[in-house]
Amino acid sequence: MMNYELELQPRDVLYFRDGRPIGGSAEGSGAVWPHPALFHSALLAALQRRFSERLGEWESEHHRLTDSEKRKQERGKVRFHLGGLKSWGPFPKTDEGILVATPADLLAQGGVAAPLLLPERGGVSNLPEPLKYPVGSFDGATKEKPGEWLFLSELSRYLAGETEKLRTVASRELYLSEARPGIGIDAERRVVAESRFYSAEYLRLRQGVSMAAFASCTAKKYNGAETDMLEELFRETNRCDLIFGGQRGTARLECCRRLTALVAAPPDSFPENRVKWVLLSPAFFCNGWIPGWLDRRSGAVMLRENKSETVDARLVAACIPKPQVVSGWNLATNVPKVTRLLVPAGAVYYFECRTQEDARRLCRILHGRTKPDALGEQGVGLGVCGRWDFMKL
Repeated sequence: MMNYELELQPRDVLYFRDGRPIGGSAEGSGAVWPHPALFHSALLAALQRRFSERLGEWESEHHRLTDSEKRKQERGKVRFHLGGLKSWGPFPKTDEGILVATPADLLAQGGVAAPLLLPERGGVSNLPEPLKYPVGSFDGATKEKPGEWLFLSELSRYLAGETEKLRTVASRELYLSEARPGIGIDAERRVVAESRFYSAEYLRLRQGVSMAAFASCTAKKYNGAETDMLEELFRETNRCDLIFGGQRGTARLECCRRLTALVAAPPDSFPENRVKWVLLSPAFFCNGWIPGWLDRRSGAVMLRENKSETVDARLVAACIPKPQVVSGWNLATNVPKVTRLLVPAGAVYYFECRTQEDARRLCRILHGRTKPDALGEQGVGLGVCGRWDFMKL
């Protein structure tokens, strides 16, 4: 199935709230970069609006529900239509290409080469299991920080261990936070609430900046027939409107109609079988910052290639920023969604493998794939692999 590259051009400012409530002196912080699940939900809603009366032509109805499935369906926690939708993104896009979050181990450009945070062999620390090495740098302390975004071409150099003249891009060069006043509404009487005013922040993309995302969606029937739903969506025209974000913000969704690899191929070899995994999108793990496919005590990787080949590799270090808080409102049940703490994009996990083949196998499993404990179809937990070395005195 082809992954379509999609481009979003907002009609105006967009509103993406974080988990903080609006009230008193607190502004509505809605200028955060959209979470991957928001785009997935928006695209799903667009498909359902367009084909709500024709889904039976392409998907078989699921009638034999278990009692548990019936209860979940009544609470709006499960759906049985368009389950084949998978999406990745959105990411900022300019004329120079697509950008992703800057890896957390990349420091500000101090000279010709950008310094990196590196694991220290023999360092003393009070790190929790299964971490073995602390991560740090001998470069002088500075308040300067790298830009929040990195072009994919620069990311490829970074993964290969090349940091000379590596260029990052600050968020303010791509989008701005724009504050606007608003008035409260009495929901019962549907009138203006007296003496209730608020200020909210909105996301405005700069001129020449758009959003890029990738998606695929296959509808299946029990007889084996398959339908490419995105091909159906863009059959008559390669553009449509997308309701995206809060307050029914709209964006023009354009299909580029070409297969584009989001990430380049991984390095062919790794120094002494050391592999690092860098998140390009936030990830949800049941054990907090530790992926569920790792042994919590030893750090051993429990993934298998092709469900048979084991990987002899262990997590030995990590460079993880503060967690990203994600919540929302369930319109189907009119209740708040569960608040989740996600590992943010840019987090770096360092692995040591027993052999060169184990390193290659781990890279094939993780590179360019989503490996969270949940919500992988929504683009959560997308990561790429690169090489790393120990800090040198």
